[in-house]
Amino acid sequence: MSSDIDYIVKNVDEIPSPALVVYRDLVERNIKTIGSILDGYDRLRPHIKTHKMSRVARMEMDAGITKFKCATPKEAALLAANGATDVMIAYPPIGPQIQRVVGLKQTHPDVTFRVIGDDEPSLRQLSKECAASGIELGVLIDMNTGMNRTGAPPGKPSVALAKLIDGLEGLRFDGLHAYDGHVSGDGEPRKAKARDAVQIAVDTRVQIEKAGIECPLVVASGSKGFDATNEIDGVTEVSPGTWIFWDTGYGESLAFPFNWAALVVSRVISTPAQDLITLDAGNKGINPDVPAPHFSAVNLEGELQFLVRNEEHQLIRIAPGVDRPNVGDVIYLIPKHVCTTVNLYDEAYVIDGDGNWTETWSVDARGH
Repeated sequence: MSSDIDYIVKNVDEIPSPALVVYRDLVERNIKTIGSILDGYDRLRPHIKTHKMSRVARMEMDAGITKFKCATPKEAALLAANGATDVMIAYPPIGPQIQRVVGLKQTHPDVTFRVIGDDEPSLRQLSKECAASGIELGVLIDMNTGMNRTGAPPGKPSVALAKLIDGLEGLRFDGLHAYDGHVSGDGEPRKAKARDAVQIAVDTRVQIEKAGIECPLVVASGSKGFDATNEIDGVTEVSPGTWIFWDTGYGESLAFPFNWAALVVSRVISTPAQDLITLDAGNKGINPDVPAPHFSAVNLEGELQFLVRNEEHQLIRIAPGVDRPNVGDVIYLIPKHVCTTVNLYDEAYVIDGDGNWTETWSVDARGH
């Protein structure tokens, strides 16, 4: 993170807390940074699950990003409504979600929609619904390359699944999807793990093509490995998401030059003791889905000791020798997991380059 950033909002007294604040210039800077890392945007398919905002998606499009990845039909609808023409839903449509995805294609016939899948009965049901509606959807096989969360096994099982998809009415086999969320560490060891994971998908792509089936896409990697897997022959696109806002969960372990671009404005609501403060950013202000500390404080020195955390309260013990803030003082918080924190808010207060709140952006696709 650059050291030239002043996160203090000049008219913060007009912002009720807890509040999500987005620094527009830093978002633009992050977009330029990832373009520099990837030498352009041709191989970038950013995941919008982090920001879920029409305005941010338009900023990405204005920079030259032409294809996107998302997790939900609501996010896909946001993208299509804002001019995106190539949208990949990186989540298997199951049950009633199948009809929602089919409806998206019917509403936006000129948009290329793609989904992922690893289950034959569900793919057959998707085919049935697409055929009945007279539409075609692209399908990428979701491959398990080591995370063991979802995905078909590499090699022969994925080849067989590609043959199935290729022959199903209403579906078009578009390639492979490989997410490397299990990659850890930093430096060359991290890059090696990411390359090893995605190589499994690349090798499977070769097997599929030897079986006579075109495999145009290999979409790989999130924020932990995109820089490494982007360099591998056979990978066509990388799809990180957190980079747009960044957070301490990745920022403390990965040496990428992104900037914190989305913070939570909080206030001290009580000072129960000389070394204790209570903030108004509890579980409903910053998502607690990661281990404590759930955030770092921009303008509060010393190590924070996280004590009681409730829906509307966060009790903290400040470090010895640090001047205790007073009730009403504003504390700026960098979330440890920004994606789920953004999803808590209906809107973001947007801060301009002069440090003023000037407009509000809707978190259009939150909640789903």
